[in-house]
Amino acid sequence: MPVTLLSEQKFKNRQQHMNWVGFWSIYGLATIKFMVSTLPGPGLQLAFYHTWLASFLGAATAAAFFYYGSEVVMQISHRRRATKRAAALAAGKEPINHYKVTRTKKLIIKIKWRFGFYGITLFGPLLFSVPIGSYVVAKFYGKFPSAFVYVLIGLAGNAFLLTFLSYAVF
Repeated sequence: MPVTLLSEQKFKNRQQHMNWVGFWSIYGLATIKFMVSTLPGPGLQLAFYHTWLASFLGAATAAAFFYYGSEVVMQISHRRRATKRAAALAAGKEPINHYKVTRTKKLIIKIKWRFGFYGITLFGPLLFSVPIGSYVVAKFYGKFPSAFVYVLIGLAGNAFLLTFLSYAVF
């Protein structure tokens, strides 16, 4: 039996057996916090492409859920505001102004003006978080059929970049 180095043996084991617990852990982490989801990959002895795939699939699942679910949330929010406004007007009170300017809203609008469609769709889920970024894309560009495709392209590219950085550092 030939003698193999320990690193060669680890490489062969990594190719033959995938760490499913590690894969699903990165998948679950990517649904919640995409930006740090690839960091445990090297420590879990996952191959580069397994880490990338788990991170991308987790973020894509969360993005699909929040992108397509945001329409329902926006409709409920609009109905609730309209009901409160009608009740306030019926009582003779001044309705509440729901269009307050906050720091977060200013930042989102500044990014929209500066980077436009491609900036929001490609980098929104990375900069904010996948749920908030997907909601922002749906809010601003939901009527464009290609918006979600660009979100997926951005998630794939960002997952590759984050995986590369985590494997280069660790």
